Amino acid sequence: MTLNQTAEQAGDLVAPLRSPQGGFAMLALDQRASLRRMFPVVDGREADDDALRSFKQTAARILTPYASAVLLDRPYAVTERRPEEVAPDCALILAADVLHQPPGQPVLDTTLDTEVTAAFIRQVGAVAIKLLVIWRPDGHEERRAELVRSFLAVAREAGVASLVEAVSQPRIGETWDTPASRQQAVLDAAREIAPLGGSVYKAQVPGYLPGDVSAVRAFAETLSEIVAMPWVVLSNGVEQDDFAPAVRQACLGGAHGFLAGRAIWADTVADPDPAGALAGRSTQRLRALADIVAETRKP
Repeated sequence: MTLNQTAEQAGDLVAPLRSPQGGFAMLALDQRASLRRMFPVVDGREADDDALRSFKQTAARILTPYASAVLLDRPYAVTERRPEEVAPDCALILAADVLHQPPGQPVLDTTLDTEVTAAFIRQVGAVAIKLLVIWRPDGHEERRAELVRSFLAVAREAGVASLVEAVSQPRIGETWDTPASRQQAVLDAAREIAPLGGSVYKAQVPGYLPGDVSAVRAFAETLSEIVAMPWVVLSNGVEQDDFAPAVRQACLGGAHGFLAGRAIWADTVADPDPAGALAGRSTQRLRALADIVAETRKP
């Protein structure tokens, strides 16, 4: 198979993920332990699994009519079939990762979910699968490469698109020396992970600083030179008010859209009326983000 044929095949696989207006306007609802911590603690107890399932169902029902695709997880959202709450025109992406997240901490590592087989992917009607890779400057390149290769093999067997997400973190027990170190790490992660393959690369917003998106476009242009496949931004680590302008600058720099959750719906979880908040401000945010992608993304 030639490189052109491979590119054409990848294009066919990602076509269901694109919005009619162009680009990717994708909603993330695969959060697990981090979502649990967004709920209020009642009588010293965290939210139970049913609370997570209920929120995901409600959010999917309200928001997926405005998303080109939705990312959901197997433990809490996708068990036997495509969730009926997902709008018919919204593509389903299935999380294929197990998140290793100690209480009160971010995700520190991931492994492949062995329950996400080619047969299961077909059974639930997913058109893509996603893997989160935690990247650190720690010399464990081969371990990460093997994880990605195993994930891509599942996607190939199932005949679906593959989304590889890289989140950069400092070495265990350390912090970034400067904001510039963190920004550089986003690019370094892409240099290592993106060449391993995949249909779409999912990145932290490059060049972002809280309250400051002025460097995002330039960093996005650099990331576009590194990543050969279409790439999108995630919203974790970006302040809610900053995300829309960050998406605009990233798309002007070559991003093809977003796959985001927290910036769209995080502040609705503890709202007295979550459904009303989702139907109101979250819907407005998602539609505005989709419009930004349609206006600014590059072909």
